[in-house]
Amino acid sequence: MWRQALLAPGTGAVAAGAGAIAPLAQAVAARHERTVAEFEASLKQSEEKLRQVEMLRRDLEETKAHLETKIQDLHSIYEASTAIAGTLDTDELFRTIGERVMRTLGLNDFCILLYNSEKRRLTCRASAGSPLSLSDDFHIAPGEGVSWRVFESGDPVYIPDVRATPEFRYYGGRRMDVRSFMCVPLLSKGKVIGVLNVNHPEPNAFDAESLATMRVLATHMAIAIENAEMFQFVKTLADKDSLTLLYNHGAFHAKLNIELERAARYGRPLSVIMLDLDCFKEINDAYGHIVGDRILVMTAGVLCAHLRKSDVAARYGGDEFAVILPETDLAATATIAGRIAAGISQVRLDTRKGEVISFSASIGYAACLPESKDRDGILNVADRLMYESKRRGHGGILGEQL
Repeated sequence: MWRQALLAPGTGAVAAGAGAIAPLAQAVAARHERTVAEFEASLKQSEEKLRQVEMLRRDLEETKAHLETKIQDLHSIYEASTAIAGTLDTDELFRTIGERVMRTLGLNDFCILLYNSEKRRLTCRASAGSPLSLSDDFHIAPGEGVSWRVFESGDPVYIPDVRATPEFRYYGGRRMDVRSFMCVPLLSKGKVIGVLNVNHPEPNAFDAESLATMRVLATHMAIAIENAEMFQFVKTLADKDSLTLLYNHGAFHAKLNIELERAARYGRPLSVIMLDLDCFKEINDAYGHIVGDRILVMTAGVLCAHLRKSDVAARYGGDEFAVILPETDLAATATIAGRIAAGISQVRLDTRKGEVISFSASIGYAACLPESKDRDGILNVADRLMYESKRRGHGGILGEQL
């Protein structure tokens, strides 16, 4: 009976009652229950291990995706750094940052603010965004908003939603569309030179990793900006006369070639003035080179006082000066030359001996039109007229239309 019960199909458990062999039946039943329990425990352990393996697989996939993203970010930063590291022209640098760096990273709404030591403000040097990018006249005064706090502290800031931060000023009310905001310091050689702001019209658009990426990128930007500005400063010094701070002889000729090409391209007139100080050698011999240097500096001041920002003034050599007047015809040049001559003749210089020195300049000028055949010789004509004016007498002015 026990054997039949055990072998019967559909039997769930081993019967304990089996007549004379009941002790054996009970032992078999107990062993069967232990085996089933052990099997169920082993099954649960296997299922738990499988669940852990699945979780580990998912973690690995997330880690892989994260690493791929980081590698892509690092590659983008490398490309960005390479693009800006070799750019020493400041205008080209800021254009490269906007077009090749920020756009590559998918950040099309940003603003670079650099500290202006003269104005003591953060001034906008480059920006992009919607609806409108900020103009160059936009600035942030000391103590204003998040940007100034980041500039002072050197600590980056990420605001998931600016509406919850009263300190955010919406760029003086010009960018009311901003919701997410990142601001990182532009740090170069341990010094903060400005800030990089990144905006987004949706809240929670960035995360902590975005902020870390921006910090690395901002450091590369800051170094490139400082290098470009230093190069520009050195180049400017190389183009300037050390005494008068006007352009030197070589820079003047380079500027003249550029202005001649521009005048021909756009069909504009162009004029050149050459002037030479009268009796300068005699003044140098009588009063010394220090007085002579002061006269040259004062002459440069007269030129700057009577010229526009677009005009180019240079110390051509010794006591000779040259001026380029873009988009200026003969009549206007004659007026300017007369004002310069009058300004120089009115200069008075007191010496240590109690004497008062006055001096004059002989001036020659020439003007050309786009169709002028001898326009390339405009400087030679002005120089010839200057010497002719000096030959006729001190303080003379002569001009000619090419």
